[in-house]
Amino acid sequence: MRLLAVLAILLMAGCVARTQEYHCKQDLNIAETFELKITPTSLTYRGRIFGFKEEAGPLRRYRDKNQENEIEFNPMDGRLNLRGASDSLGWSCTRYEGIK
Repeated sequence: MRLLAVLAILLMAGCVARTQEYHCKQDLNIAETFELKITPTSLTYRGRIFGFKEEAGPLRRYRDKNQENEIEFNPMDGRLNLRGASDSLGWSCTRYEGIK
């Protein structure tokens, strides 16, 4: 039983937080900013949750529940594009790094 407890503790210690956080600035108005959170299955944009849709090379695509808006994010260069029914917005995002 003690071995099982030790094994469980070791496995839990190896778990890594999979949420990535970014600070984003709008291309047209750099005073317009927000915080972005990404998990393996979702992206949170200004309090709205977008579900993972697909991945194509470095691009990750997410769609909102109403299927009206889509976000395309490239974690390699920090580019985020929001596409809606009537317009599109571009953002430049910088990842927050953990304390070292």
